[in-house]
Amino acid sequence: MKHRNVRGKIAYIFDPEGERREFGREWWSVTFHEDGQRTLRAHCEIEPGVVADRSVLRETVYTTDADYHPLDCFVRLHESGKFLGSGWFRFTDGWAECEAVNVTSGRISQRMELDVPPLSFGAHPVSCDMLHCARFDHSKVQEIQPCKGVLMSSREHDGCSGPNLCTTQFGLEYIGREKIAVPAGTFETDHYRFVLDHHPTEDLWCTTDGFLFVKITVGGYMNAHFDLVEYEEDY
Repeated sequence: MKHRNVRGKIAYIFDPEGERREFGREWWSVTFHEDGQRTLRAHCEIEPGVVADRSVLRETVYTTDADYHPLDCFVRLHESGKFLGSGWFRFTDGWAECEAVNVTSGRISQRMELDVPPLSFGAHPVSCDMLHCARFDHSKVQEIQPCKGVLMSSREHDGCSGPNLCTTQFGLEYIGREKIAVPAGTFETDHYRFVLDHHPTEDLWCTTDGFLFVKITVGGYMNAHFDLVEYEEDY
C-alpha cells in the first residue's frame, strides 16, 4: 500500500496577561490516499470557561478530494458530558446534504442546493481549519480574498451545536512563508489569516506540503494559541 499517514497532537493554550492555562487538546491524523483523497480524523477536548461555559468532546472524520474540496464528513458531539448529536455530511458539485440526530431537534435531514462546488467545510477541529487555506488563489493580487458560502457543521465558536448544515463567510489573507518553532519541532510554513466580522482575527501556520497543522493564534476575547506538541509520519 502506498498511502501516507501523519499524526499529531495540539495543545489549546489560554494566555491572558501571562496566565498560561491549557483549556483543550486535539489528537489528529491524516491519511493521504493513493487516489489523491485525504482523510482527517480528530478527537477534540475543550474545557469550560474560555470559549463557553461548557465542555465539548468531538469526534470527526472528514475526507476531501485531491484539491481539498469536501467529499464527506462525520461529526459526533458530547456537551458537558452528555450526548448532544451526530451527523453525516456529503458534498457534490451541485448540492450538500446532512443526515443528523440531536437531543433537542431530533432527526434532521437537510439538502442545500449550491450554485458553485463547495469551497471548504468547517467541521471545527482546529486541524481542519487549515484546509480552508487551500482556497487562497496565489495567482491573484488581492491581499484579502473573500471566501463566501463556506459550509459549516455549527456556527458556534466551539462547534458545540447541531451538528447541522450551515454557511459562513470570511476574508482570507496570505502573509507569507515563515519558519517557526513549536514544541513538536521547527517547520517551514505558510502563514494565512482569517478576517471575520463575527469572530476574532485568526492567524494560521500550516506545512507547505499538505496544509497540515503547525500553529494557530486567535485574538480578541479568546486570546489563545494552539500549538503542535507532537508529530510523526509513516508510509
